[in-house]
Amino acid sequence: MRKLGVMFLLLLISLWLSGCSNRVELNELGIITATGVDGKSGAWIVTYQIIIPSAMASGTGGGGGGSQSAVHTFSTEAKTIREAIDISNLENPRRLYFAHNNVLLIGKKSADQGINEIIDIYLRNFETRETVKVLVADGEARELLKQLTPPEKVPGVALAKILAKDNQLGSFFPLITVYEIAQRISSDSEAAGIPEVAKVGSGDGKLDTIEVFQKTSAKVKLKLSGLSVIKGSKRIATLKQKESQGVSWLNNQMNSSTLSFTDPVKNNEEKRYTAFQVRKATVKATPIKGPLHYTLKVDVKVKGEIVESETKINITKSKGINQMQQLINKEIEAQILNSWQTIQSLKVDLAGVANKIHRKYPKDWHKIKDTWPEELARMDIKINVETVISRPGLFQNSFKKQIGK
Repeated sequence: MRKLGVMFLLLLISLWLSGCSNRVELNELGIITATGVDGKSGAWIVTYQIIIPSAMASGTGGGGGGSQSAVHTFSTEAKTIREAIDISNLENPRRLYFAHNNVLLIGKKSADQGINEIIDIYLRNFETRETVKVLVADGEARELLKQLTPPEKVPGVALAKILAKDNQLGSFFPLITVYEIAQRISSDSEAAGIPEVAKVGSGDGKLDTIEVFQKTSAKVKLKLSGLSVIKGSKRIATLKQKESQGVSWLNNQMNSSTLSFTDPVKNNEEKRYTAFQVRKATVKATPIKGPLHYTLKVDVKVKGEIVESETKINITKSKGINQMQQLINKEIEAQILNSWQTIQSLKVDLAGVANKIHRKYPKDWHKIKDTWPEELARMDIKINVETVISRPGLFQNSFKKQIGK
């Protein structure tokens, strides 16, 4: 009787154990490394860049000089983005797997129409990640996703690495994810900046065949080219590199970068350039209420090194070091001011000032929120930069000065 009881208990427990009837083998998945979205509501075109495991494992797919691409790219069309994804089953033998998606690429025309529906599908889909990096394509996303990116085998991975490296070493175009876009355009500022990628170069160079891996240099390439300005949900403008870098300063997203500036030039004197490497930067932007309007107080603290110089200033002396620090301060201030003036002319709060005012002056915010774009355009800015040049043991006069030229 006791044995029967034990057998019954084991049978009962087994009913609660999960089986493997719904298992999915790895070779049945289409692992997506990049996704592109073109079109508009009611007429969406979704593009998928899928990894080919056999090409990756065999060392072909470009890097190994074989005859097979490491990725396969195709597109589907439908009235909604979700339907377009489902339609992919009609032509793709593998189930699409979005968990390893590195980049979401939005076509420029789609960004002009509005990105709300695109962000919405990403936030609702449990398979996608909110940390996916976002780019705006200078043209159609489906065309750029067909392009290969030597020396990387997988273009989606390459684009993600380019964004990460710029964020780490250049800070020219602030990196942004799906979650951050949703957060910013739904905040009081209702604005976000998304890096743009373009196909640049000259001639008839092609990047959509593996022959590009057999050349030492390609005539064309994919490159970060600007910062798309999103107001509400629509793209309204593009910022150039220097303007975009100013946005990085204002949002305390300056991780590292190189600033090039010149000595004060007299008459027709030759320009002498110096390069300053930013190693650490801290920026605090604080709105101050005035009698008529607000002022944005920006305090910047920078630490870095002189990595290249043709200056006539004697940087082996304290006086010369102070002079160089003042020149660096002016260069940083000019970048921030240039970006701020562009933001004001567009009446787009890329610096997140509205959020700061709402937190600091909640009662006043409710009075100005309906006319915030106009209030933003009237604001003054006060910039204070403090630079410390580190590693004085490496200081020396320029080689040009030492040889007397």
